Amino acid sequence: MILSEYPGPKGSRDNPCLPNRQEFAPFRDGVNEFLPDAGGDIQKRDSLFRYKYGYSIKLVEFGLKHFLTLAMLKSIYFALVFIAIAYIAIAQGPDPDFNDKMAERESKSYQLKSAFKESRNYSDYDLVYQRMEWEINPNIRFIKGNVTSYFKSRVANLTEIEFDLNGALTVDSIVQHKQKIDFVHKENKLSFRLNNPLTFSALDSVQVFYQGMPEPAMSGFGSFTRGEHNGIPVLWTLSEPYGAMEWWPCKQSLQDKIDSIDVIVTTPEVFRTASNGILVDDKVDNGFRTMHWKHRYPIATYLVAIAVTNYARYSDWFELGDGRKIEILNYVYPENLKKAMDETPVTVEFMQLFNQLIGEYPFASEKYGHAQFGWGGGMEHQTMSFMFNFNYELVAHELAHQWFGNFITCGSWQDIWLNEGFATYLTGLVYENLQDGYWWPRWKKLNVDRIVSQPGGSVFVRDTTNERQIFSGRLSYSKGAYLLHMLRWILGTDNFFKGMRNYFIDPEIANGFARTSQFVKHMEIAGDTSLTEFFNDWFYGEGFPVYSADYKQVENGALKITLSQTSSHTSAGFFEMPVPVRVYNAGKTDSADFRLLHNKNNQEFLVKPNFTVAELKIDPDQWLVSKTGQIVGVQVKPVLNEKQVYPNPFTTAFSVTLPPGQELISLQLFTPDGRCVKHLQGNNTDFNLPGLPKGIYILRLQTTGEVFVQNIVKF
Repeated sequence: MILSEYPGPKGSRDNPCLPNRQEFAPFRDGVNEFLPDAGGDIQKRDSLFRYKYGYSIKLVEFGLKHFLTLAMLKSIYFALVFIAIAYIAIAQGPDPDFNDKMAERESKSYQLKSAFKESRNYSDYDLVYQRMEWEINPNIRFIKGNVTSYFKSRVANLTEIEFDLNGALTVDSIVQHKQKIDFVHKENKLSFRLNNPLTFSALDSVQVFYQGMPEPAMSGFGSFTRGEHNGIPVLWTLSEPYGAMEWWPCKQSLQDKIDSIDVIVTTPEVFRTASNGILVDDKVDNGFRTMHWKHRYPIATYLVAIAVTNYARYSDWFELGDGRKIEILNYVYPENLKKAMDETPVTVEFMQLFNQLIGEYPFASEKYGHAQFGWGGGMEHQTMSFMFNFNYELVAHELAHQWFGNFITCGSWQDIWLNEGFATYLTGLVYENLQDGYWWPRWKKLNVDRIVSQPGGSVFVRDTTNERQIFSGRLSYSKGAYLLHMLRWILGTDNFFKGMRNYFIDPEIANGFARTSQFVKHMEIAGDTSLTEFFNDWFYGEGFPVYSADYKQVENGALKITLSQTSSHTSAGFFEMPVPVRVYNAGKTDSADFRLLHNKNNQEFLVKPNFTVAELKIDPDQWLVSKTGQIVGVQVKPVLNEKQVYPNPFTTAFSVTLPPGQELISLQLFTPDGRCVKHLQGNNTDFNLPGLPKGIYILRLQTTGEVFVQNIVKF
């Protein structure tokens, strides 16, 4: 709408409550000025207008229409901006239940598939390439197609190959060298003898033609699932950990990645297919669309995926700084397009952060992307995560898996923390480094609280048949992440990230599988120390320490701290850790930090804070998985001319010292919400309050000279 269409009300120049039309003259001129420059493009004109004047045209039009002054418009504008920022900040904060939700979904998926056992002869051959060609219609839970597999022999005389394929699917034929060969398909195994034996390292291939309706999952967490969005069918796959065999002939293994793949899917023309790698062809012929995805990085079987529906698509871009760009390709439901376009650009910030801290995005020559699907969470399919929505924390978590989970994959479910703990910690690093670190303390507290909510539990998964132990939000996700955070405290930030980067680029595990021992090796080299005791306590062991401390000011201003610990779990021994301690003066106008290397109980430390200590806190910045028990301060009598309450914190009694010439008139104790719980009068300066509940109180002292207010804590 053109601004000149609003003539303004009569008397507006005389009424200060109505806008002076001269205020808007420059804006009116700006519209006419920028329209030619924008080539008639209204959206571009509006952008030029906002750049020069700082207001949107729509906001100024609103002011004219409703007779508002420019000052009133400014107030409305900044109020709306404040509300929007507050809403976004809350939406981007850490979800207290995020890890538990993710773990629960993974656990249910695993429970349905955990009966699978890897074949013994998997080690006989190496899959080097697979080409999947499928016909899919998301209106129907049905798959038809063929998979061509190239493999190398790892033995001197390879005569037989075995794939995994669910018995619900029908194998039409297997072709080798253009000849059909015999096969046996039973008990979810597809086996066949080769036409000619293969010698060590010899290469050959077969093509399996098959079709059928994959078995539905008992609880809806299937590997090949059909759903709907806005009345439109959508079909997706989700194979972690052993679900690929439910919809295609494969080698399900945590010992062998496929070196490269091509995924070619034909659907009715209205639908698009999202998959791994880069799109090299998208053609429509006679009412059908065929999309060809090419991926030239090693990939674990469970990370191969497709999703099919009437996707809308758009791209965000991350510039690497050397002229290269990484495409972040988004396939979203059309009805969610606008919302998604507002939410996915933050992926660029996350990728930039992970590149700086860990190393370049491992699939940079292809892409990263998102595809919406109907499962209530996310799945880190290689180069294209499948997402229920674009929640801030979920986007960060699934992107982090591209480094840890996809590029480097846990070599056993006993080491699932190498996937989930690492991705959880990288998500924490997002909260530390972005949004001015506002949510970082909350992220740490949520995870520590979750870990210490139960006394036991190991990050190492002893029973891989117990899906709840593998996908434990408290242990594999939160405690696994905090194991990394404690390593960072022990080694120092620089050495910690040096070790993480060296682990990431280790050629023995890059694009492959890793065990915890390989990670430990890199961290020990980076820190030039042994971490055997640490991993015995925190990875294999259970529980956490509960710290207690006594402190007393001694001669020459020194402070003697006696530090002790008990273990939360009966199996746990002594946790040898550097313990962070912070001390404060009265009023907390000064503080000092100390790192106490705790090797035994009742260990004494002598430190110099250079002020009179009124309060001591253990681990104030939450570096450790721990709880704090009793902290007792034995205070020396303060020097004259000081007002002081001591000890603070106190257990049952405290005293008040006043400057010479002053007498105490009254004492009042208030709860933080302003409720008075104690009111005493007189010049008595020693107080015994054994019945007072533990907590933080506001102490108000009225003397003959002044009124004095400070916080006081009862333990």
